[in-house]
Amino acid sequence: MSTVEIRREHDLDADACRHAREELAQFLREQMGATVQQGSEQLAFVGKGFNGSVTIAPGLACCNVKLGLLARPFKRQLETEINRQLDARLGAQ
Repeated sequence: MSTVEIRREHDLDADACRHAREELAQFLREQMGATVQQGSEQLAFVGKGFNGSVTIAPGLACCNVKLGLLARPFKRQLETEINRQLDARLGAQ
């Protein structure tokens, strides 16, 4: 299984991190068709051909996405989209 791993430092406080997680969960549900489970600082998600988690805590965001066989050819595009979504919610660093 191919993976995409991203770690990023940011300046968001706890309330802004919560808001960023909520926005990202909405995007994953509506745009990616994923099932999302929200924890205190982490989102776990499963979609067609991918699954993973995103942790957005004060100071650090970590994303780990596993791609299934059919999604592997799109790894570069998916990684670009993940970075774009994180930039929109965390601010480009």
